[in-house]
Amino acid sequence: MGRFDGKTAIVTGAASGIGAATALRFAREGGRVAGFDIQLPQPESWKSIEEAAPAASFHSVDVSAEDEVKRAMAEAIDQHGGIDVLVNAAGVAGGGPLHITEEAEWDRVLGVNLKGVFLCCKHALPDMIARGGGTIVNVASIEGMIATDGTAAYGASKGAVIQLTRNLAVDYTHQGIRSNCVCPGLVDTPMTAVVTRAQEGPLQKLHQAFINSHLVGRAGTPEEIAAAILFLASDDASFITGSSLVVDGGWTAGRREGIEDLLAGG
Repeated sequence: MGRFDGKTAIVTGAASGIGAATALRFAREGGRVAGFDIQLPQPESWKSIEEAAPAASFHSVDVSAEDEVKRAMAEAIDQHGGIDVLVNAAGVAGGGPLHITEEAEWDRVLGVNLKGVFLCCKHALPDMIARGGGTIVNVASIEGMIATDGTAAYGASKGAVIQLTRNLAVDYTHQGIRSNCVCPGLVDTPMTAVVTRAQEGPLQKLHQAFINSHLVGRAGTPEEIAAAILFLASDDASFITGSSLVVDGGWTAGRREGIEDLLAGG
């Protein structure tokens, strides 16, 4: 018996990265999966999901466009009979120093990362309310909790997702709908590959700086974030709502400054 036998999970950003790993994990734990993404999934990746959940469906959708979200939600509900879990994992990177950030870039980042969460929740909630409950898990970021250089648009979008998650909990927990978010650190996904897989030059130095910020000494994997998402979506987390689960390899806990080396050299 899987934790999600007989339950339907809608996962945005399901074509790659955290979304794809989450969709596969739901499928392997007995769930029916509806994947949303603006990009098509890799054939082998989606094949693995279909092998675990033969009724899985994929819906091409731009989560920042309300008409597309409304259509895809209606299709998923019609095909699977309702929504038990919504995972908002679709996201984009971008931005830069605020004074050189173009309005179009700001709108693009917040359109997917924040507006997309709003729209998917808006059009999933009526079905959850009618069915007497459900769970929502939003993928935010530690960038929504702490600031790093040149990430104003991204950080603003993720900080807003954390607050939106709290508002969802306040507004809908009494109707049986729990809402939480996960806040990953650096995760090795296609979105971050330009940094996480750099072998030389400035990007490799940036990668090493990020790695040094994680107490575990490495980037996370999509599968590790998916495990946290499924925990929050499961009955194991039945007393958790309105919370942000940090999954960052110790980044926000603090820094090791190499004091042993300093003492040894003194």
